[in-house]
Amino acid sequence: MKDMHRRDETRRWIGAALGLAVVVAGLAVLLVPAQSWAQGCSMCATYLSNGKDPRAEAFKLSIMFLMVMPFLIVGTTGGWIFWMYRRSRTRQLSLHVLEAEREGAS
Repeated sequence: MKDMHRRDETRRWIGAALGLAVVVAGLAVLLVPAQSWAQGCSMCATYLSNGKDPRAEAFKLSIMFLMVMPFLIVGTTGGWIFWMYRRSRTRQLSLHVLEAEREGAS
């Protein structure tokens, strides 16, 4: 009984600490001036605003590549893990059916 009470108390403390951390982070975001959010790096502001410059287009494409790659890698890995899990699950179910048929036939 004491262990269960201690676990519940620990969970309450962890929940309170996480809640406080979220509130502090939210306040920190709200207190940052709006002008600082609107500023970009100086290279993006000057270099990429040049209309149809091929270097600017290549720079934009490389930024998109760098932004997409982590999502592509994580998505591919997650999809492969999910596919392997589902594949093994159907094989396990078919093996259980075959074992049940053998036991029933004997």
